[in-house]
Amino acid sequence: MRKYLFILIMPLLFLQINKTFGQISLTNEGQMTIIDNQLVHVEGHIVNKSSLFSNGGDLRLTGNFWNEATVNNTGSGILRFVGGQAQTFFLIDSMEVFNLEIDNPSGLSLTGDFSLAIYNETTFLDGLVTTNQTNLMAFQADATHSFANEFSHINGPATKSGVSSFIFPIGKGGMYRPSGIDNVTDTTTFISEYFNFSHFDLTTDETIYRVSDEEYWNLDRTTGVGNANVSFSFDETIGGFDDIEDVQLGYFDNPWTRVESMNTGASPTFFASNNRVSKFGHFTFVENKLDQPAIAFEAFQRDDCAIQLDWIVPPGTRAETFEIEISFDSLNYTKIGEVAGDSLPYTSFEVLQYLDYELYEEEFITYRIKVIQPGGAIYYTNAITIDNKCIFKHCSLFPNPVNSSKNINLRMTSEFDQILSVKIYDVPGRLLVEQEIEIKPGNRVYEIYTADLELPSAMYFLQITPRKSLKFVVIYD
Repeated sequence: MRKYLFILIMPLLFLQINKTFGQISLTNEGQMTIIDNQLVHVEGHIVNKSSLFSNGGDLRLTGNFWNEATVNNTGSGILRFVGGQAQTFFLIDSMEVFNLEIDNPSGLSLTGDFSLAIYNETTFLDGLVTTNQTNLMAFQADATHSFANEFSHINGPATKSGVSSFIFPIGKGGMYRPSGIDNVTDTTTFISEYFNFSHFDLTTDETIYRVSDEEYWNLDRTTGVGNANVSFSFDETIGGFDDIEDVQLGYFDNPWTRVESMNTGASPTFFASNNRVSKFGHFTFVENKLDQPAIAFEAFQRDDCAIQLDWIVPPGTRAETFEIEISFDSLNYTKIGEVAGDSLPYTSFEVLQYLDYELYEEEFITYRIKVIQPGGAIYYTNAITIDNKCIFKHCSLFPNPVNSSKNINLRMTSEFDQILSVKIYDVPGRLLVEQEIEIKPGNRVYEIYTADLELPSAMYFLQITPRKSLKFVVIYD
């Protein structure tokens, strides 16, 4: 206990008596514990040589911090760099902190052999934090930050681990240019850094008109395989783009290719990828002035209730894939299929088709075609809404299980008269029988002649459409 008191209290007494002498050093070689709500102000340097270092209070220093021992105790306090001159954090060994604050207009530099692990919140009030590939600001799973701005942010790379959304508080050259990750699929450590100069290669594929020659970001994975939506801060004064409507994100896939993205409309403005990306590395903004030939699109419901989609591709169109999308509210669309295109320009008019056999319960169904060009650029056809005349609801089979000597019954609600074909398959997928039933409006029961099949005990599937099937079990009698 005496040693503890000497390490903790004696330097404080020394500081009170001698604070007019300028910088002094507080050295911990034993145990240093700052208890909850305790304020410790060091008008000078701290040298920590012991793993028995714990900060549960408020530790402020105006000088440098040397950490020469493994510190795995994050505590619950805050470490503040509040000097008037440039400060340095020497990470000779690993260290974890709970809260961190930067309030020094001359800035803080990280150096040494390790990164600084931050577990809760970093507050940027004044001054830059200069990092490098060896000495990073390493934000852990639940870490956040606040008040980052053009005068106080990370000048260099930073990492973020976990699955939570995060904005990297990064910049360079007096500019605050954050990047972000969202909707992370798996525990992953991401690294990000901003560069306020041109990428070394501005070569594009044929989907991009021009790549920004004034900035780019690195946003990559260091560990883990999680995918994520990515976002980057956009400033219309950087890049020389004439119209924000022509701006998209670009990814360097040697060459640069487009990333389908949207303007968030927030302040500051971000461009965010529409979908999770699976490739990470260098990103920037690109100008998207593409030739997008008009594609004639038609849709109608056939007599067998299938919905037929036809579209005419004019000569010169380049489309690797046509994705069919459906919506029940004309706002949110879901992909239900695709048709292969051709990466080379079409030499003549081409008619393509897709049949949707699904039986929907919704009264109105909206379709559109998503045209994916070489390199990932996309655009859409017009959307067409179908008045669904073939509404099936509440499909069920009974009795279930059924004896092999009995027929099974299909209960179904319909709003139309129609001859419908149903098929029965076994588990390996073999077609056992096909039967036509006459559908009438209303909630009715239809007999399916399974007894004639003398089915052995097993599970079977009754298929109403290529995508709608009902399970039933037969018990051999």
